[in-house]
Amino acid sequence: MFVDIIESAKRKNESYDNAQRLTLYEKYSRKDACKLLNWKNDESSTLYGYKTKHHTCPIFVTYHKHDDVEASISYQEAFLNRNVLRWSTRSQRTLASKEVQEIIHAVENNISLHLFVKKDDDEGRDFYYLGEAACEKKSVEEGSMLDKNAKKLPVVHMNLLLENPVERHLYDYLVSGEGDE
Repeated sequence: MFVDIIESAKRKNESYDNAQRLTLYEKYSRKDACKLLNWKNDESSTLYGYKTKHHTCPIFVTYHKHDDVEASISYQEAFLNRNVLRWSTRSQRTLASKEVQEIIHAVENNISLHLFVKKDDDEGRDFYYLGEAACEKKSVEEGSMLDKNAKKLPVVHMNLLLENPVERHLYDYLVSGEGDE
């Protein structure tokens, strides 16, 4: 059994691009991302959607939200095509927010944005790594969303331009409303 475990691990490792920290289209948990982006500590428990640290900013998106998800986190992300994701910051953020400015000016600040997406919460804790992205500055706009009491919460919307288009099969799977991979 020990040999089987070692052989299984070797085979699993072959699917990863060992020249890169993260392999396109492979699945990672928040904890995995923290480790592979060389964060000193596991901050996955405080990584709610995104966080900038050590010149990296992993962004985690659950594409399809369940109907019972809290209104203040029911962001409306959507792929515009295989190269562009319309994305929203956390609520209670404006264009003046430090974290929003870091994402908008990531290129100038030498911050790499890493995009991770899962279809829905039924997939568990792992997200597909879709590669590095950049903010399309002309797409940035302040908006709002309603909380459970119908109170408006500020939020910032922007397009994230992917370095690599999402492969067709994965893209179709993520944007479809139902079914398994």
